Amino acid sequence: MADEEEKTEDATSKKISDARNDGNVPKSAEVPGAAILFFCSIYLLFFAGPAFDDIRKMMFYVFSFIGKDFDSSAYYAITNTVISTVLTSLMPLFMMSVIFAIAFNVMQFGFIIVPIKLKFEKLNPISGIKNVFSLKKILEALKLTAKLAIIFVVMLVILAITKDDILAMMDTQVIGSIPILIKLASYFIASILFIIIIFAIIDYFFTRHYYFKQLKMSKQEIKEEHKQMEGDPLVKGRIRQIQMKMSRQRMLKDVSEADVVITNPTHYAVALKYQKEQANAPIVVAKGIDFLALKIKDIARDNKIPIIENPAMARALHDQLEIEQEIPKEFYEAVAEIFTYVYELNKKGR
Repeated sequence: MADEEEKTEDATSKKISDARNDGNVPKSAEVPGAAILFFCSIYLLFFAGPAFDDIRKMMFYVFSFIGKDFDSSAYYAITNTVISTVLTSLMPLFMMSVIFAIAFNVMQFGFIIVPIKLKFEKLNPISGIKNVFSLKKILEALKLTAKLAIIFVVMLVILAITKDDILAMMDTQVIGSIPILIKLASYFIASILFIIIIFAIIDYFFTRHYYFKQLKMSKQEIKEEHKQMEGDPLVKGRIRQIQMKMSRQRMLKDVSEADVVITNPTHYAVALKYQKEQANAPIVVAKGIDFLALKIKDIARDNKIPIIENPAMARALHDQLEIEQEIPKEFYEAVAEIFTYVYELNKKGR
């Protein structure tokens, strides 16, 4: 019993679908962040030339006010220029960030709309404390600490390598130091980008592994889910019995309206009915073997319906036709002879 309760089985498609409908999906927060940083860096390196020119012109414009009288009109002009230039220059980066954040989340788990559900148990402070100290949160904290530590070490290494450029920048005019700042920024961005991408790849696979591990099921849970999807076999069997009983009762009721019953003579019985205005050929209104065949013959006797013994015909009609099905053409001649005989009996009052 203990083995059955162990969650050793992979999650079924239904459990994964239910988790998805509840908003529980394998989402790595590192992947969108790394994608945004990567593509924005590509944009800055190869496509942001006009934006850099605008920012450079803005800086020259602001520096031109150094040493001049600063009044309200100058303050307004500087503020307006800075805000409009920054917004215009950074708008592509902002749009790219939004687009890639949505795109890389959709790539991870598809597009879903989760209805908002108020869960008051989440307001429980004890549950909140347990969540903070959960294994997943601890691993997230360790991962963040490791990432920051590696970035800090890499930055120290870069500072050590570029210390000569940094010292030279101190003896350079502000405008002349801009290329050195861009160079240093490129080193820092490239290094940090590389570290973040590596961590994003690791986090993506870790998140999916942890997610599917969390959804693992016990064998008993799989059995219960199968019962819910397919229905309890006992209940289904009971329903089937009731349906068969009702169908049998309805069929036996129709025997009283049949024109003839063909038997073999004890094991098989097939009741036929022919109405020219409703069908092109006689139809089977009832059929059965053994006990049910005897019941059909009893009802036929009670309603004075002719019973014709024809073993081959009875077996063939029973095996090949269903209730309310017209007889096929290959039986027309044999059945026609039986109906002719029945009509003759009716004429004679027998």
